[in-house]
Amino acid sequence: MQDIERQAQKKGVKLERLGRCQFCGSHTEHGVFECFEIFNFMASGAVGLSQFIYADAHCLQHSEVHGTWNNNFHLTRMYLTLEKKINWAYSKTSHLSSTLDKYKSSHAEALIPALPRLERDQTTITDLKGLKRSEFDTALLRWAHDVYESYAHYHPIAKAVGDLYIQNFEK
Repeated sequence: MQDIERQAQKKGVKLERLGRCQFCGSHTEHGVFECFEIFNFMASGAVGLSQFIYADAHCLQHSEVHGTWNNNFHLTRMYLTLEKKINWAYSKTSHLSSTLDKYKSSHAEALIPALPRLERDQTTITDLKGLKRSEFDTALLRWAHDVYESYAHYHPIAKAVGDLYIQNFEK
């Protein structure tokens, strides 16, 4: 994962070290830094498909500290896993990246921007904190679907890239 301070700096965003997370609104005392600490600490609890939708939901809520085409990648992967029910694996990631690279070379206008701050769904990483396995899995899936739906305006882009991926790699 890239250094969030360096990515924010590239985008001219000042990261807050106190209070709630400035991007997702999670209930933290130390802002986005604590939000990422919780995310990283809890990452081991997400296994299988959960590990991917876990990362996707958090990344889409924190676009300002990720790469330019981050939203396209994560929203497309959510489309593939949540809507198309593709059982995701790390080995598929490079294929999705290359599909997105080809797509963006002829569709530069298809860049999915960050949604306005605090409009990336109300559920956040702190809502998963302390949950038992079955509760965690249910809450994670709800969070992923809610974040995915908050980007509904951009689903046609994710679908276009995702369908190209399916056409080329899910035969």
